[in-house]
Amino acid sequence: MFIQKRDNARAYRFDGRQNKANSALQVPYYSFGSIVRAIIIGFAIGLICLVAWEKEWFPQQNYPAVAQLENNAVLFPSHCQSLPAHGTVYAIEPAFMKRTDVLYSGLQIHNQHGYPMVVVLSDKTGMKQFIAVSIASSEAVQLSVPIGQYAMQVYFGSRWCNFDSGFADGAIALVEGGIAIQAGQTTLLEFYGASLDPIQLALAYRTARPVDPQQIKLPSEVIGDGALELLQTPAGHYFSSGAINGSPVVFMIDTGATTVSISAEIAARAGIKECQPRIVSTANGLVNACSATVSDLTFGKYRLVHVDVTILPDLSGEALLGMNVLRHFRIEQVSEKMTISVR
Repeated sequence: MFIQKRDNARAYRFDGRQNKANSALQVPYYSFGSIVRAIIIGFAIGLICLVAWEKEWFPQQNYPAVAQLENNAVLFPSHCQSLPAHGTVYAIEPAFMKRTDVLYSGLQIHNQHGYPMVVVLSDKTGMKQFIAVSIASSEAVQLSVPIGQYAMQVYFGSRWCNFDSGFADGAIALVEGGIAIQAGQTTLLEFYGASLDPIQLALAYRTARPVDPQQIKLPSEVIGDGALELLQTPAGHYFSSGAINGSPVVFMIDTGATTVSISAEIAARAGIKECQPRIVSTANGLVNACSATVSDLTFGKYRLVHVDVTILPDLSGEALLGMNVLRHFRIEQVSEKMTISVR
């Protein structure tokens, strides 16, 4: 990132000096009275000429106001304006920013600097400005921008003037290489720093894909009350009838299983068509499996929504009811009876 410090204007004072030349002159004799009269007349004529000359060459002018900084006196033009409010967006080229022939993607800018900033996007040459946005310190803005490559200028400081001058006491930073707005991605920029003397400004730049609402995992919810009593089979297991996505299934209660596990046959009957491949550890070692989320699972008196399941192709039996479901319940086992109730 290239940073150019704003130089303060300096006032200079020039002193005119006259060269003197000495020469010998022959002065004729005059009477005292005539000499005095000549001096008075000459003085009056000189004064009249001086006044006329000053009016001719030094007309009245309106100079810009001068604002005093803490240590320096700088020229502060009278056409300066107050800093735009946080989040104010200026479409410098409205026609470009409202194009209908290109896709738009997100641009998020977070100002972690100790001072406010104004960010300007322009074409790759930096000559033609498109849009500007004001961002307060410790605040962020999000814009929708046509995809493409942009140059970026960052004005930061405390005393704003205008888009030509920037901040009177700040600096202008140019993001080296510009930024890219890509289709289907949000460009995230975070500016860091705290000081203007010396100038401090750092940039963290990354892109991220927006979250697909269909991929947001919703928490499981238990619907039902009362208690479910299960009897132990001669083999020492407990079973409960239920359903996955409305398709009947018999679950074996397995407090040693991390998630609900089902066979490929049950998955097909339940309408599960897509799943994420994964490798899981079972009693028979590592096996290839895949995971999915079902919208509806029931067993006994209870119904759960948004439940993760693991599909095991070689699962013996139909399904295992694992701890991602059982953790919502209180489980008590006395002799050959298991009681499952809502916590």
